[in-house]
Amino acid sequence: MVEHTENTATKVNLTTEKLAEIEGHPLIVKRFQAYEKYGKVIVPFKDELLTPFQLKVFSTVMAIPPGKTITYGQIAKILKTSPRAVGQALKRNPFPIIIPCHRVISSKNIGGFSAGTSIKKLLLNFETNHFTQR
Repeated sequence: MVEHTENTATKVNLTTEKLAEIEGHPLIVKRFQAYEKYGKVIVPFKDELLTPFQLKVFSTVMAIPPGKTITYGQIAKILKTSPRAVGQALKRNPFPIIIPCHRVISSKNIGGFSAGTSIKKLLLNFETNHFTQR
């Protein structure tokens, strides 16, 4: 489900529904459907809802291409912070898939995800199979 005001997303809640069945503003739903084709979702959102640190973390995460992953520690090194701080920022990501935090993993395992690790694995497998095989 996508929460929104007019054409601006305020929060995205992932479920096991197909992306094509997500409820919300038709423009936003159309852009989610594009994820299945391009691996990227572009939805306008209010960045004033985020802290400056979150914006830095989320900008870094948005640069990760579909089918690729990066660790919390690698992002921490780029931003000169701790992996825990990166994880806490991503834990508060109100826009999963738009800000593809599922592409951030732990150095030891897959790491967490707001919609659950089974959805994270599903997204990573989809992207790996769909976008790196071209």
